[in-house]
Amino acid sequence: MRGPPSLSASSTPTLDSGRPGPERPPLRFRRRLLAVMLVTGLVPLILLGILAQGALERVLSVSIAPVEQVLEDVASEMESRGLSQDALREARLNLAQAELARRALARRVPAFIAGLVLVAAVLLAGAAVLLGRALTRPIVTLTDGMWAYARGDLGVRLPTPAPPRDELQFLLARFNHMGQELLAQRDRLRAAEQIAAWQDVARALAHELKNPLTAMKLSLARLSRTDASTSPDPTRIAEAVALLQEEVDLLMRMTQSFSTFARLPAARFQPVALKPLLAEVCALYQGTSPVPVELTSAEDIALHADPDGLRRLFGNLVKNAAEASPPGAGPVRVRIEPRDARAVRVVIHDRGPGIPHVVEGPALTRGLFSTKPEGSGLGLPIAQKIVHEHGGVLRLEPAPEGGTLALVDLPLSPPTPRA
Repeated sequence: MRGPPSLSASSTPTLDSGRPGPERPPLRFRRRLLAVMLVTGLVPLILLGILAQGALERVLSVSIAPVEQVLEDVASEMESRGLSQDALREARLNLAQAELARRALARRVPAFIAGLVLVAAVLLAGAAVLLGRALTRPIVTLTDGMWAYARGDLGVRLPTPAPPRDELQFLLARFNHMGQELLAQRDRLRAAEQIAAWQDVARALAHELKNPLTAMKLSLARLSRTDASTSPDPTRIAEAVALLQEEVDLLMRMTQSFSTFARLPAARFQPVALKPLLAEVCALYQGTSPVPVELTSAEDIALHADPDGLRRLFGNLVKNAAEASPPGAGPVRVRIEPRDARAVRVVIHDRGPGIPHVVEGPALTRGLFSTKPEGSGLGLPIAQKIVHEHGGVLRLEPAPEGGTLALVDLPLSPPTPRA
């Protein structure tokens, strides 16, 4: 079995669809650390250098000219007495060399102090950079992990030694533990959602099957009420058979609806121009509906999506809007509204009686069957499924000027598949 994917500190998740990667943390901490280390290290060093330079200058400022004068006097005295001056000449030579060394050292003290400060600054800057990287590398790794979790990839685990050696590694270990807990909770939530979904399906089936089965039972009862002394009534038999046929057709439509919903093809994402696709859908229902359907947007937006899924999605919504609008009430209007740099909204406005409140989320899939004679009742659930596959949101709300607004928010790039 393959283990969960790991995320290195230097990795940057990227998507082929052009979605941006994780936002990197600013480098202010490193800059501040560098500034603090340079200030705290260089200021005392500079002050110490200034003091040392002053002390050395004071020491090296002592001149040997008085000593030379004394030696001159001693040499004159020794010459007048006829004494040998070899030792005195050697002392004077050594004294001259010491004077030259003092002058050279006095000239080089400032450069020596400046070089010492420069070397210290380089060493402190290097230490600050290395320390900053060591401290911020776990933060960058944690940022990448948070980005992966935001995409729903809870299987990502951050590299950290066991046991952790410091507080930051302990934080990464706790983050991994949190991911394991979230993954377990998501699995439990999925199981609970599946159970709840089956319960909803069972309640819906019980409710919808009750009426046709009751009618079929009554029809069979009418057919079974025969009297041997009387001849069968052809009219009553024909009515009972017709009712049975009607209810059987209703049950067949329900079965076909479930089969259609279960066999929806998987989404195949590709670049799609939204305006021509909506124009195609509007033109299709323009010729089959007594209510005009108008596309009022002039702006076109390209997105990565499943074109067949979008045709089915907007076809269902436009069809519902056209069927809800009575003739003469006004056209069904479809428009495109750019949301931001990452999303687009499609608004479908009908002229029907409207809805009393906002319908979104699970409420869109609660009504499985339609009250229309030829309706499947799965228009909104199918639309909700397609929008969910695209990472979008479907919402129905009352229009301020009357009717209903169907709002479809779609990202410009497809969502990342989740494990």
